[in-house]
Amino acid sequence: MAFTEDLSVFLDLNGFGVPVVAGAVSGVGILDQNSELILGGEITIIDYLLTVPTATFGSLSYGDAITVDGASYKVETQPQRFDDGTFCRVPLVLGIAATFKLLLEDGFIFLLETGGALLLD
Repeated sequence: MAFTEDLSVFLDLNGFGVPVVAGAVSGVGILDQNSELILGGEITIIDYLLTVPTATFGSLSYGDAITVDGASYKVETQPQRFDDGTFCRVPLVLGIAATFKLLLEDGFIFLLETGGALLLD
């Protein structure tokens, strides 16, 4: 006899779950926001990692637009299955401009998603 899991136990909107929309597909996921200090504590980097059911969101690919809890993101890399493959982790970047901002002594430098850079005085 096969064991059937109820995934809604893990993805409860009254718990850790948040609404997720990618194109015409919608569901619930868990968004982790891990931060790391670099350059002697001068800059904080935030990594966004979304855990979702593989059957619903496993076909996402690099650059796909996705809305998580009302905020816009872009998929950073292919979804990564873990454990038995029921769930996958999707690394995200903020979709506002999909840029990283570094504060320099003389101004700001934006490292663009395309690999270019923009220096503002």
